[in-house]
Amino acid sequence: MKKGIILARVSTQEQQETGLSLDKIQLPQLRQYAIDNGFTVAPEHEFVFQETASQKLRKKFDEMVQKIKNNDDIQAIISFRVDRLTRNYRDAVEMDNLRIEHGKELHFVSDRLILTAKSFGRDIQDWDLKVFLAKQHINRCQEDTHNTFMSKLKNQEIYGKAPFGYENYEDEHKRRSARTKPFEAGIVKKIFDLYTTGAYSYLQISKIIENDFKINFHKSKVEKTIKNPFYMGFREYENELYPHKYERIITKEIWDIAESIRNGRKPQEKKGKLKGKNGAYRGLMYCKQCGCSITPEKHVKKQKNGNINTWTYYHCTGSKGKHKDVWIEEKELTKQFAKIYKHMKVPEVELENMVKTLRESHDGKIKFNEEVFDHCNSEIKKREKRIEDAYIDKLDGGITRDVYDNLRKRFRKEQDEFKEKLARLERADEEYYITVSYLLELASRSYELFTGSEPDEKREIIQLTLLNLY
Repeated sequence: MKKGIILARVSTQEQQETGLSLDKIQLPQLRQYAIDNGFTVAPEHEFVFQETASQKLRKKFDEMVQKIKNNDDIQAIISFRVDRLTRNYRDAVEMDNLRIEHGKELHFVSDRLILTAKSFGRDIQDWDLKVFLAKQHINRCQEDTHNTFMSKLKNQEIYGKAPFGYENYEDEHKRRSARTKPFEAGIVKKIFDLYTTGAYSYLQISKIIENDFKINFHKSKVEKTIKNPFYMGFREYENELYPHKYERIITKEIWDIAESIRNGRKPQEKKGKLKGKNGAYRGLMYCKQCGCSITPEKHVKKQKNGNINTWTYYHCTGSKGKHKDVWIEEKELTKQFAKIYKHMKVPEVELENMVKTLRESHDGKIKFNEEVFDHCNSEIKKREKRIEDAYIDKLDGGITRDVYDNLRKRFRKEQDEFKEKLARLERADEEYYITVSYLLELASRSYELFTGSEPDEKREIIQLTLLNLY
């Protein structure tokens, strides 16, 4: 018997559910056609596409073409219609090449069309016409997609998958909508809270999230979150912002702070010349003339009496070209920072506003903690139920004792992880009050706190309060 390849495809969910269903229409008819016409089709030679034209589809399509080219014993491609096999002129040229250069047959069941290397006249005319119509169909689909998307933007509606922190659902009118997922939304708030201090990098935030919530959260996902305006009420399309009607996770003010920090960051902040350097103010300042990092350099001098004195001086790295350099000792920098904090005392009225804001933040923290608490307890109970179910399966002979023991150990370990998360939540709650107390104290006594702190503490205070130092 002759060998063949089957190709079946639907472009939309609507096609799958109606007249071009893969399981109910295309595959049964294609398999029967192969049998009736003397073709054998191995399971691995059935290519099924359940998506619109994309990179993933293109890769699968090219795989099919390569397979039929490399196998002389495969003689035919069997497809439902021309528009299932070719969606553009590139595909048509590829199919013509298979037909003419490699002697492959093209069978289109619904169109009742068979093409071989010897086909000519009306069959080729029919083929060319159907390829043209398939291309026009794709053009209309792309135009409809664009119009639908623009309509969604205009109506402030979701289009596609909602970002992390939200979930898609159907509203009462069976329309696609989005709503916040409390647990994930709390993580988004945590990310912005950390980032807007200016003291944490994407990688540091990633590690904190993974450690606190036991989820995989790569630094690229942190960056994507920080850059996504959806969280403050807008979605971006072709560099334009369009408002949406769904609940905001952060305020516009928080977004602006995050954006100013993101835009203010320099490439020099990354490890390079600063790697392994000492100095309390390393990586915090930039040269006003060229924008390069101000780097610390330690100087050691041994006196005649045997005493060793050390000084730390700061100067421009000069990585963008040499210019007149100024060296300044760390003690002098400390005096200049202290002078800034001496004039930074927050007026009483503003301090009251800060207290009010922190109180509102505290209310949000309580709500988030309750959601995390409920989530952890729910997961602990879920594992307990799984252990009980596994025990019943063991008694009924459904699983062996070894399988049960492995499942029990696994679920107990997962329970312990959620219990540890609850313990961390309690510790974080205590740290929150310490942090709030510190912020209020910093607002009212910044000069005294800065001058009386250790070098590492000075560095943290600067990261919390100052930005873009030149």
